[in-house]
Amino acid sequence: MADSNQCDDVSRRTFLRAGVTAAAVAGMPLDALGEDPKAKPNGPLPRRVLGRTGKKVTILNLGCGREPTPRILNAAYDGGIRYLDTASAYARGASEKAIAEWLTSTGRRKEFFIVTKEHPCKTPEAWLDAVDKRLEALKTDYIDAFFIHSVGGEYKGEGEAEDRDVPKAKEWAQAAEKMKKSGKVHFVGFSTHTDVTLRTELLNKAAEGGWVDAIMTGYDPKLVRDNAEFNKALDACHKAGVGLICMKEMRGVDDMPKILPKFKEMGLSPYQAVLHAVWTDERIASICSDIGNLHVMKENTAAARNFKPMDRDKIGAVIELYERYGTRYCNACDGRCARAAGTAAALGDITRALSYYERDGLRDSGRELYASLTPQQRDWHGADLDAASRACHCNLDFASLLPRAEEKLA
Repeated sequence: MADSNQCDDVSRRTFLRAGVTAAAVAGMPLDALGEDPKAKPNGPLPRRVLGRTGKKVTILNLGCGREPTPRILNAAYDGGIRYLDTASAYARGASEKAIAEWLTSTGRRKEFFIVTKEHPCKTPEAWLDAVDKRLEALKTDYIDAFFIHSVGGEYKGEGEAEDRDVPKAKEWAQAAEKMKKSGKVHFVGFSTHTDVTLRTELLNKAAEGGWVDAIMTGYDPKLVRDNAEFNKALDACHKAGVGLICMKEMRGVDDMPKILPKFKEMGLSPYQAVLHAVWTDERIASICSDIGNLHVMKENTAAARNFKPMDRDKIGAVIELYERYGTRYCNACDGRCARAAGTAAALGDITRALSYYERDGLRDSGRELYASLTPQQRDWHGADLDAASRACHCNLDFASLLPRAEEKLA
């Protein structure tokens, strides 16, 4: 796309009529393809403004949940990515370290927008105290955006009361202001992909609270299309100037066709079509993609560089793809599956942990999430799993997924 500002001008009317998926590509083999050593790096990918920050970020960013290799980081740069997402917990600290070493060796720090996140982070004081540690780990004197990692749950158990008021709480706002005034942190926010009810509440409170600059959140086509309250919360954040960053939510499955007719007509792979559907919503500033090999890197960066807004029919094809092939856990989980099954087990959390482990290659994260659940939350035995599948927004096959999770994650 020649004009990077075109991304900012897309009408979301088409998007809202059809829905959109928040998917970064995952699940492809981790064998890398060879690079051309003579190839010249491309310029930066198209950019969008991240909410009221005024900062333009590339519409695709590299999620570094696993330790990024120099080869992947070089390929990201050559492909035009200028935004890296990491966290203190990623790869047990190795993610930040790898990024720091690469940025230092290449001298490219100023070219990149770097987001890191702190976990665990239960108090404003802990968040403040973590700033210098993150600066040291990244070998930099400033962080572009510093997030509280996973507000509303994950690792700690979903929906802890202490998290609900973070986006509006005065003490968190004061901590955010203090670190921004220090110059060590430019922008602040949080990540969340808890159950959809709490996620909606958190987004609404962020829109009202005034201190949150950006949020990294999961969303998918059925959720945006079918859940009016969540969609309104996205609107509220967008109107308030809170930048929205899309987490990957689509997990490819083994029998996904390489090309469906509508995508072939568009000259896109199904994965690229998913990304285009996301970018058709101008509320989303950037998509965070966990890119594990050079083939996926080339597909994703090509999709970003050639992005054109989708019409209703094309977005509908993406939604069909998502509904038929793209789910390993339910991003719209509101607990109805467990209620229908007559169990206190956290079915949504268990399947998400399995997805991390199997599809994303984030084995430590999958095991940590599973281990954070109480014995009661892990005990699905005796539950009516057929009823749970019927009640699930995404009709997950719990009878297949849950035993596999117990085998691999326990």
